[in-house]
Order: sequence, then structure tokens, then C-alpha cells
Amino acid sequence: MVFQPRFNYCDALVKHLGTIEAARAVIEVLPLPPDTALRLRHDAVEKSTRSSTQIEGNPLDDAEVRRAIARSDRTGNDAEQEVRNYWRALDRVEEFADAQTPITEVFIKELHRIVIVRSRGRRGSKSEYRVTECPVVDTVTRKIDYAPATPEDVPVPMRELVEWLSSTTTMQLPAPIRAAILTHRFLSIHPFNDGNGRTGRLLATAELWRSGYRMRGFFSFDEYFNADRERYYNNLQMGLAIDFYDGRHDPDHTPWILYFVETMANAASELQAKARLLYKAGAPEVPPWERLPRTSQQLLTRLLARVLDGAENPFIINSSDIDSWFGVSERTAREWLKQWTEEGFVNPVTTASGERVRNYALAPEWVDTCFQMTTSSEIV
Repeated sequence: MVFQPRFNYCDALVKHLGTIEAARAVIEVLPLPPDTALRLRHDAVEKSTRSSTQIEGNPLDDAEVRRAIARSDRTGNDAEQEVRNYWRALDRVEEFADAQTPITEVFIKELHRIVIVRSRGRRGSKSEYRVTECPVVDTVTRKIDYAPATPEDVPVPMRELVEWLSSTTTMQLPAPIRAAILTHRFLSIHPFNDGNGRTGRLLATAELWRSGYRMRGFFSFDEYFNADRERYYNNLQMGLAIDFYDGRHDPDHTPWILYFVETMANAASELQAKARLLYKAGAPEVPPWERLPRTSQQLLTRLLARVLDGAENPFIINSSDIDSWFGVSERTAREWLKQWTEEGFVNPVTTASGERVRNYALAPEWVDTCFQMTTSSEIV
């Protein structure tokens, strides 16, 4: 059976959609100082990473998440690896959104692999759908909270989901509604043994970003889910039975969509208010760093995490850093550093002994442009 989600518009839903559009229109054009814009972008990624992993039980606080991200030596425990994975997955979502391509099963499997990898993990690798039963069990009572689709029933609804998402009819729906339905259906199918929640929220982000709802990279809504997890889970459940085949295979998605869009509207309104507060007349409408290639922008965000963590020599990098942060090979990392050097983005750090260059420093003009604001109190 072809997936055809059911939902209804209501006054509240339309109102929330209008709030999102109004906030988006302001945020997209409001001039901000370059360092402020970079900080807002960093904070959005950090909040999404911290909040989405905390929903699944990750114990790290703000400072610990920032420290885990700032490190590039793959040290630390599983909780730190989990947040590094999520940050890298957000980088991948950003690249995907730039490409303006439809979400596919291949992309979903690749994204999931980044989320759960426990070793080096390359972006070219991907997960496979589960082949065993995977009930969601309450960690305290050990009772089953949800019994998803059986393993043999995973491939077909997943294929139907991505076909629905890329259809002409679906693309006429508002992007927040598409993202809400995508997330709920994905979580209902529960196609992987682990990491479904994080992957589902990343897919919502991917659909919104590719549809123009990135809001300059400042937008994060996972923190609002995390702030009231009980409400988040209750809305996911929608009062339905615990078995996928007992109503969850074809529910009325209206309650979840209303909650999802309301959450987006609240996040967008608060971001709009913050952007207005930080507005600076005469600031460039497009900060210089936004004209850089995507990987260069992502590097600036990583370096800002180092600055905020108080790391020594935060602007000195090497190929191992690039390898760890971006999940690329050592050879690719060296090629990136060479290209950045030719573009004047970084400068080689030479030694008196004439040894081969191993370290690079962010060019002074980029340090001056992007890293004036270094304390959280200046922007929160």
C-alpha cells in the first residue's frame, strides 16, 4: 500500500506556520556583525547536538559537549563519541542541503552510520536495516513502550516513505509539515536497531534545511523537544496502542504535526527576538565567512568550539584534526590544507629546522573577522 499520511489543517496550525514564516523573513535579512553571526551558528549546532543526544540519555552538559567537539584526537568515552558523531552528522546534513537533492534511502543509511559509528567511520559507509525485532523498552520498568514494524516489513514502508517525500503532491505541502510527517513515520517504522531517534531528528533538519528553513544556520529546535521530554514522547505516542500494526501504521498525524510546528514556531520566534537584539546597523548583510566553501565554514565553527573551551593555540590545526573532524582520509585532509593555503585561508607554520610543514594556522584576517566574541554571556 502506498504511504498516504492523514492530517487536517486547523487554525492553530496555520497560525504557527505563519509565525515561522514571519520570523524566517526577518532572520534571513537582518544585518549582524560577522563574529556574532558565527557565534549564533556555532550555538545552534552545539544546542542541537547536546539536546538531541540528551533526549536519548547522553549525560554531557554544555561545557562537556563543547570540550568533546573541540578535541580532535578521538579520546574520551562513548558519550563524547556520541556527540562528536552527531556534530559530524549535522555537517553532513548541511552539505546535503546545499546539494538540493531529495532524501533517499542511501542518504538515510549513510546518516545513520555517522550517528552510531564507534571507530573512524567514513562517510562512504552506510548502515543496513535491522533484521531482528527491536522493541522500545522502558529502562526503569522494562515494559515495552513501543513494538515497531517487524524486520521483514521495514524495507517496503521505508521505500514508500522516500517516494512520498519526493512526490509532486508532497512538495506542495509546507516544509515544516513535510518534516514532521517524515520524522514520525521514520520513528514508527524504526528501521535500525539503535540511533533511530537521533537519525529521525536529523532527517527533519535535513528536510527543513534543503527547503530553505536553515535561517542562516542559526536555527535549532531540538532543545525545545529536550526541555520537556515527557511532552515530546507523549506527542510521538499520540495516545496510540504500543503495536505498530494496531493503529500506528496509518494514524491521523494531526496531533504530532501540530506539536512539531508549534515547537518550530516557538524556536523561530525566540531566534527572531535574539537576532533583533544583536542587530547592528552598518553590518554586512552577508558576513564574509558565509561566502566561503562549506567545509571552510565548518572549520571556523570547530575552531570557535576550541576558543570557547579555552584550548591552547586554538587556531593551529593539522591533517589529523581534519581527519577526525570531517571523517576524511589523511590524504584528503592534506589536500584540503594545501588548497586552503593556496586560497590564503590558512598559513603553514614553519620551523627553524626546515622540517616538513605539519601544522597550519588560520589566517590572521579570519581570526580578526570571526573571533571577536568569545564569551557566552555576550550572546545568550
